[in-house]
Amino acid sequence: MPESLSLEFSNEGFATIRMINGENRFQITTIDEWNKTLDKVIENEGTKALLITGEGKFFSNGIDLQWLALQKGDTPRVYMVRLTELMTRVLVFPVPTVAILNGHAFGGGAFLALACDFRVMRPDKGWLNWPETAINLRFGEPLLKLARTKIPPGVVQREALLFAKRLTGDYAKRLGLADEVVEETKMMDTARKLVKDALGRNGLGRKIFADMKKDIYGKELDLSKL
Repeated sequence: MPESLSLEFSNEGFATIRMINGENRFQITTIDEWNKTLDKVIENEGTKALLITGEGKFFSNGIDLQWLALQKGDTPRVYMVRLTELMTRVLVFPVPTVAILNGHAFGGGAFLALACDFRVMRPDKGWLNWPETAINLRFGEPLLKLARTKIPPGVVQREALLFAKRLTGDYAKRLGLADEVVEETKMMDTARKLVKDALGRNGLGRKIFADMKKDIYGKELDLSKL
């Protein structure tokens, strides 16, 4: 099976994971590749931040529903557990994370973006969308807990989760779900600036950064395996 991710390191301390498999949907093999790639990011001691993006029209279209429908036995349950564990791993990753939404982020792809510390979107293309209500599905409790860590109750939950709105960059920023909305050519530089401004001159240690994330998000989530 062809690789679905590429990984690059810069001299400035940025690791960039790029999803390179079309719609960038998640299967079990994709989750395995993600975990191995995140391991490499952590092993690189010079990495100060992680940038995540896609190619072309898609950031990520999330769960591979056609693949999942063909799975037998306990595989669907195991898959959802492992997908949630991956999203949670990104949520409490020990360096700052930025989702650079080059294109559409649906379902699991939207959760991946949500798990990051920052989100950068385009004004012209790319929706941030949790489509479950629109396709007659309910959120599983683990992913719903993840949503609650980042999507505040009231108007934002109503628009993003209940009515499954396809959020443009500008609308996502008004709701507080996107940090910056810039032209595609400026997205990488904007992401780097967000991290540099957040870290300041002295930066943050990996352990305290990860511990603080676990303190903040741990009330909702089971972090015992991380």
